[in-house]
Amino acid sequence: MTRPRAGVDRLAWRLSSFYFFYYATVGAFMPYWSPYLAARGFSAAQMGVAYALMGGMRTFVPLAWGWYADHRGKRIGLIRAASLAALLSFLTIPFVPGVFWVGAVMVAYTLFWHALLPQFEVVALSHTAARGGDYARVRLWGSVGFIVTVLGLGLLLDYVGMLWLPWLVGLFWLGMALSSWLVPEPPPLRPAAAGAPASLLAALRQPGVLALLVVCFCSQLSFAPYYNFFTLFLDRHGYARSVAGLLWALAVIAEIVMFVYAGRLIARVGARRMMVLALAATALRWSLTALCVDAWPLLIVLQIGHALSFASYHAVAMHYVQRLFPGALQGRGQAIYNAAAYGIGGSVGSLSAGYLWQAQSPETVYLAAGLVAAIGWWVAYRRLPAADA
Repeated sequence: MTRPRAGVDRLAWRLSSFYFFYYATVGAFMPYWSPYLAARGFSAAQMGVAYALMGGMRTFVPLAWGWYADHRGKRIGLIRAASLAALLSFLTIPFVPGVFWVGAVMVAYTLFWHALLPQFEVVALSHTAARGGDYARVRLWGSVGFIVTVLGLGLLLDYVGMLWLPWLVGLFWLGMALSSWLVPEPPPLRPAAAGAPASLLAALRQPGVLALLVVCFCSQLSFAPYYNFFTLFLDRHGYARSVAGLLWALAVIAEIVMFVYAGRLIARVGARRMMVLALAATALRWSLTALCVDAWPLLIVLQIGHALSFASYHAVAMHYVQRLFPGALQGRGQAIYNAAAYGIGGSVGSLSAGYLWQAQSPETVYLAAGLVAAIGWWVAYRRLPAADA
């Protein structure tokens, strides 16, 4: 009786290792890339354009990779090839001169980077569903990887300087590429239940799917100022970079705790109620961040709110996507979710935040983010269906 359990545990650790290194690269990239670009001569508006172009790639690239993976299969083979190509592209960053070429390389490596996560989500969800695992507990190791790099790099970059950042990110990217070889191909996706949409177009015509995509778009559009400019915002208010790293890390600790309990909370509270709560918490978080950034005790509380505004949102979004895009639609469903939320939402949010930051003020950026999250809350409250089966 113990051998199957041991097999499940080994597989869970292999899945977790990919999430660990993937989000370690995000943790090395997200808080510190804007200061790195500033060191390379980017203005806030130019950063917004660069991030928006990357988000635009995230809109279309996952759809192409999702279509290919759903028809061709061999998702892990795709993930392995894309992770190596992304690594090699990224490591050209230190060698290219000027704003234009750095931005061009950023766009180029996203062609492969954005292929990874949507397809690995399908792999992880398929494996955990087939073997009785808990997706949220596997995914939480991504948060652990994020927190390791956020804490470690904040101190290290204060010592060695920002221009070392691409090499440090590259180390974790190498770990991600290598860890993908530990994960086997997932079992075949379960066929859709009777009455489920038979095609992608039929799925997209469902009002519940459209409501979900609008909610996710609003959520991640509102997160763009946080992902791209939060460290710079703290810099403007006199916080040390190491303190910024600690605040990022605190948010991810809260995220990890939420992922431990997310599966049980969805079953008990309901997916729709959890999404409504997540968007309400997000709207409150960005509004108070704008108004109270100098009140560090409140800023700590707001960072702990990441448990609701991101972790519960993400767990519920995966719950919905798995149910609203059943069977052979999984890969394209994940791609469409990522395109709407992180691609379109992220690119619009990045572009708007960059220009609003320069034209108005950072505080205005976060107040606008709070308004967008409030719109997402209203759509979730009025239009999102239950998805608790």
